[in-house]
Amino acid sequence: MAAAGKAAAGRPKMGEEKLIIRSEKVRLFDILSMMILRRPITSYAFVDVGDETARDIGITPGDIFVKLTEIIQKVLASIYTPAKWVGILVEFLLNFVALNGGLLGILWNIVRFKLVIPRRDAANFRTMIGMIDGRTELKPAPETSAGDMRQLQVLNVLVSGEVADLESGYVTDGTPLIVRTYLILEITVMAAKIAYENAAFVENVVNNVWKFNFVGFYNGWNKFLKEETTQAFVFTDRPEDANVVVVAFRGTEPFNMQDWSTDVNLSWLGMGAMGHVHAGFLKALGLQEEDGKDASRAFPKDAPNGAAPIGKTIAYYKLREVIREQLKKHPASRLVITGHSLGGALAAVFPAILAMHKETDILARLDTVQTYGQPRVGDDTFVKYLAAEVAKVAATYYRIVYRYDVVPRVPFDIPLIAEFAHGGTCIYYDGWYDGKVLPGDAPNPNYFDPRFLLSMYGNALGDLVKGAFLWVRAGKDYREGPVSLLYRASGLIVPGLASHSPRDYVNGIRLGRIEAKQV
Repeated sequence: MAAAGKAAAGRPKMGEEKLIIRSEKVRLFDILSMMILRRPITSYAFVDVGDETARDIGITPGDIFVKLTEIIQKVLASIYTPAKWVGILVEFLLNFVALNGGLLGILWNIVRFKLVIPRRDAANFRTMIGMIDGRTELKPAPETSAGDMRQLQVLNVLVSGEVADLESGYVTDGTPLIVRTYLILEITVMAAKIAYENAAFVENVVNNVWKFNFVGFYNGWNKFLKEETTQAFVFTDRPEDANVVVVAFRGTEPFNMQDWSTDVNLSWLGMGAMGHVHAGFLKALGLQEEDGKDASRAFPKDAPNGAAPIGKTIAYYKLREVIREQLKKHPASRLVITGHSLGGALAAVFPAILAMHKETDILARLDTVQTYGQPRVGDDTFVKYLAAEVAKVAATYYRIVYRYDVVPRVPFDIPLIAEFAHGGTCIYYDGWYDGKVLPGDAPNPNYFDPRFLLSMYGNALGDLVKGAFLWVRAGKDYREGPVSLLYRASGLIVPGLASHSPRDYVNGIRLGRIEAKQV
């Protein structure tokens, strides 16, 4: 197989490159067949493969990670509806208790005929993510005394068009580097966190808590799923003469099994010079055709007429329009793109599509892409393509990973079949928020390596204990309630699940230390 792979790599690509696994068509018999027989993966009816890809893969059978992925997909599909309704019920009850001031408050409000009934579209309604971590305020930058200068000193970012000087420790306007670096990380991690909330909640936080300028909240139509699966919001730091335009994508919702299914899906599409890109993330942004030969047909520069129902918008095209308007309105501003989980994947793919469409006016203003708990989005060609495009405009791309967070370890990297890789500079935090700059992937890259099993469960237990007592050392902002601790306990069942919470990413930015050299 290695020889076949090398031969394929050296042959000019003339045909269609794609591998789409129709998980809804996978039968139990097919999974058993893959486990017992060693049939080529391309021979199964549920696999839609391009002619060029079929030649590249040859007789390669589906390995253990293909079988495992399809088992996970079947489990997720079977609990989609129950999980959806459980999520609705749990979030309603948690908000009902919180908005009425607890159980005693409910009784008192009943007596006073002032019982508060939660509305999902209200500015005071919080999703499960908001219940796990209710913090909305931006924390001020840390003091820049000598004792604190270790924090985040390794990061070299552009903020408001000012170039950071690592040697002097200051940006060109004289502001200490640590302050400017910290602020962009604080803003992006909090934006990625509140992106899970509804439009009214986000608008209230941006305008009234952060004192920034809310631009808009957008729902993106997915042609293949025939629903609005993508959410993002845009804001600037001020209404006039803004320094930054920030785009934040919503991530994987805890009770949305479709989101989790997208994260682990192995399907990819050849996008020309961009390389192989995860099909699910392309669809979330606005893919029009599963065409692995003509990228301009698969994802055209302009949305085709009738691409979305009347009154609906497609995420990529709508956000591109809004960003262009905001950059024109604020000539000195720079563009920042962020997201957590699935939102991080969209944050990485979005600028790559801009580059494919030669949107140089937007890309020239790109400052940084900051993702948190991001899944893999493409192959090594995509990684190099995005890195080159980011480097052209002197921007940065940082991918932050907390411990054994499961999501950055999917979709699985499977030689020849689904060669997913990570890009950007990986900032890896351990349990006490000590960060390291890794040259490649985080430890245990495909999640199921048995050598890490004890460490993963030990980390889950350690995080649960730490979560209960961190506030004693770090202060009241780090006190965790029963919902957060219960979520951490889920890591004792599925290690790495609790590590995906935005709470630890926020804590990492606020409390973390990062080594000043790669390891």
